[in-house]
Amino acid sequence: MNSSVRLILDELSATLALIDERQLDFLCGELLVPRRRVFVMGVGRVLISLKAWVKRMRHLGIDINYVGDETELPMREDDLLIVGSSSGESTLPVAIAQIAKRLGGEVFYVGCTSESTIAKLSDAQLIVRGRTKYAHPDEYPSRQPMSTLFEQQLYLLGDVIALEVMKYRGWSEDDIRGQHANLE
Repeated sequence: MNSSVRLILDELSATLALIDERQLDFLCGELLVPRRRVFVMGVGRVLISLKAWVKRMRHLGIDINYVGDETELPMREDDLLIVGSSSGESTLPVAIAQIAKRLGGEVFYVGCTSESTIAKLSDAQLIVRGRTKYAHPDEYPSRQPMSTLFEQQLYLLGDVIALEVMKYRGWSEDDIRGQHANLE
């Protein structure tokens, strides 16, 4: 077990250090646009990671939901869709990004492939070094299966973004405690 833990932590440490801070800062700023709805889109384990973003960003007062949620509100012009996809080629995320663009929304791509279909549709992107399900030779040589490293990075990025938003607003944990679920 220890060797697997070390492998995961080493890969995360190596790849998260390569994130372009300007891209990350830009995304944080996009999340703080007043009166903007934010939607996240992903499939499979990517969506599971993005659901953690939704929960934490709600604690920070951001109007955010995931595409397909039963309580999802309509996208309006200038709202933001964040699409998580390591390859940027998954069928449903591509289709949802196209719909968002038609509705006048902005698309922000978070993934590993800067020349993908979703990346080309997007207004901005945050590129992470990871491995897609295609395992192209130029991708990070993760020893974890398929896009596992990307899914882990995505989950942790939600927490990084939350901390950055809290710093920007000058908030502490006490400031967000009142937004936490209490029917537990």
